[in-house]
Amino acid sequence: MKRLLLAFAALLTLPFAAGAQIDAPRITQQEFKKLFAAKNVVIVDTRIADVFEMGHIPGALQLPLEGRLTWPDEYEKTVQILLKTKKPVVTYCA
Repeated sequence: MKRLLLAFAALLTLPFAAGAQIDAPRITQQEFKKLFAAKNVVIVDTRIADVFEMGHIPGALQLPLEGRLTWPDEYEKTVQILLKTKKPVVTYCA
């Protein structure tokens, strides 16, 4: 679990508009734990479905890095959640 938490890639500020810059600083394991404990975070797992199903952080949304060209339509719901959230978004891939 420690390795998984250390792999968090970014804390994104959403929603974002076309042409807007996204601030995506890395965060520490401790910062993530605080967000997670406070239930003040949306967690996105960017791994493929097979790996995601083998295990992921509880409550994590799956949104593979492959992008829109390979996503099934159900990932569009995840995109809409991310666009509407006011919470920080943390992504991971390990």
